[in-house]
Amino acid sequence: MPDVNCTVNTCTYWENGNLCSAKQIVVQNDQQGGFSPNASLNQLSATPANNTDETCCQTFKNRN
Repeated sequence: MPDVNCTVNTCTYWENGNLCSAKQIVVQNDQQGGFSPNASLNQLSATPANNTDETCCQTFKNRN
C-alpha cells in the first residue's frame, strides 16, 4: 500500500512525518462530506468530483 500523507496531527492514525496509519481511507467530495464517523461504507453513496478543489483529497486526479 502506498504511503498516505496526513497533516491532521490530532488524529489517532497520524504518525510522525505526516503519515496516516489507518487501514482504510475514505474520501468524499466536499458537498457530501460530513457523514457520521461510524457510518458503514455500504451506506455511503458515490460522490463524484471533477477536480481536487471539490474534494478533501489533495491527490485527486479525474480519471476521465
